Amino acid sequence: MRKNKTITKILKLKENKKKEIELEVKRASDREEEEKTKLKDLEKDYMDTLKYFNEKHEEGLLDISNLISYYDFFSRINGKIDEQKKIHTECLNELAWLKDTLVNAHKEKRMFEIINNKAVKREHKENLNLEQKENDFIALSRRLR
Repeated sequence: MRKNKTITKILKLKENKKKEIELEVKRASDREEEEKTKLKDLEKDYMDTLKYFNEKHEEGLLDISNLISYYDFFSRINGKIDEQKKIHTECLNELAWLKDTLVNAHKEKRMFEIINNKAVKREHKENLNLEQKENDFIALSRRLR
């Protein structure tokens, strides 16, 4: 009986842990999506500006100061894109780690559910055996009287 209570408490703790990890996975997934969106926006800005730059450059409408400005812009945005790629990769790695942790938490919870079911069945079987022994004792004691 005491063992069942302990297992039930552990099972509740495992369930709470699993729920916490599920929330962390959701937050990490949201953050990963946010960082992915930032990366795509930076890349889109880069491509739009590059397209505009190429059009103006082909038309010959850019002077030296504009060329330098565009090259500085491209240099800065390339740095930002590389930095954003690193951040996005970190988010993906964190998300993968949290998903693995969630799978392990689910396995642990399931393991304790199985242990709990076995303990309950064992206790039920022991109770049935005790009840049968009492019934046998009562039946034998009636016969012997």
